[in-house]
Amino acid sequence: MDENTVPSTTNPNWWNDKHNSAWDRAREALHRDWEQTKSDFSSKGGVDLNQNVGDTVKQMAGAAVVPPLTVKTRPDTPEEAANRIAKDLQEQHKTLEKVSEARTKMAVEQVKADGKVAQERQDSLDKIAKEQQKLGAIAKDASETIAKQQEKVAEARRDWSQVESAVRYGYGAQMQFPNTTDWDSSFESRLRNGWNDLKSGSTWEQSRSDVRHGWDSARRTNHS
Repeated sequence: MDENTVPSTTNPNWWNDKHNSAWDRAREALHRDWEQTKSDFSSKGGVDLNQNVGDTVKQMAGAAVVPPLTVKTRPDTPEEAANRIAKDLQEQHKTLEKVSEARTKMAVEQVKADGKVAQERQDSLDKIAKEQQKLGAIAKDASETIAKQQEKVAEARRDWSQVESAVRYGYGAQMQFPNTTDWDSSFESRLRNGWNDLKSGSTWEQSRSDVRHGWDSARRTNHS
């Protein structure tokens, strides 16, 4: 499907021309916001558009022009590009320093263990074991962090065409029920029933976060 093609969507019974008009204005802004989110969480997906939440809100409200998807909201300045490169190099340097320090400590402990009597050698081996236990705990924490990040990456890599219907539904729901300020269990149940009635092919559990994204985006626009 071409990325500019609007997927067929079944409207809830309260959807009218007002919702269509507002959605047409907000759609491309939210599309840019989605691509920026993918870029922020994945080096292999999305487009870095220099788009922030404030830009999205202005574009949805009609206070700012929505550029084409191939154009950044604002170009990188030479200073920004240089700072980004410097930051990456600094992080790489810190990582290499930590690796070097860890290797040096292990090497020193090994030399001490080889050069001392049995008890001293055992003491050193105990220290190494403790360090290894700490490293194992750090590795476990890092593995859990990476797993969580991978879940975010998988979420961010979804195509706009896969989420637009749910985002659109949430956006229209905020317009339809503007006096609802809290996403509580009663309001969510109401939206779930409406979503299930549409028989969109996606369950509420699969679409809930995208519906909430559209609802939050419309709410920020209406209260900006």
